[in-house]
Amino acid sequence: MNIKYIISYSGLIPFFYLIIDGYFLGYLNLKFINDLAIFMSCIIFTFIGAYNWDFRKDNIYLEIYGFLPSLFSMIVLFLNLIEYNQVLIFNLLIILFLIQLSIDLFLSLKNYFPIDYFIKLRIPITSSLSLSLLFISKL
Repeated sequence: MNIKYIISYSGLIPFFYLIIDGYFLGYLNLKFINDLAIFMSCIIFTFIGAYNWDFRKDNIYLEIYGFLPSLFSMIVLFLNLIEYNQVLIFNLLIILFLIQLSIDLFLSLKNYFPIDYFIKLRIPITSSLSLSLLFISKL
């Protein structure tokens, strides 16, 4: 098994713990759970965008596409800092992840990205992450 798959899937463990704690254990403060989920989501969202910089360096549109998650993450973090409605922030993050997944599917079908990466990594992780954010937003 490739190490990037292990590292990528292990990134979901904190989200699963936040869900378990929020619904069953109750050790962590709800505000802390929400903030941590938003911060970790922005890191993952930015990392996925930066990962896309490595493909097809001759295409400026892919470079811009790789940069946009950093910009959107900064906006999400700013909204969280000014204490904007966190349920709306979670919904925004889920929408951003699904848009990113859709664009990556399109680029994978156009042979810009490896389809194997998309099927084994992006679909399961983005789906799990989106569901986790949905569950956390309902706490």
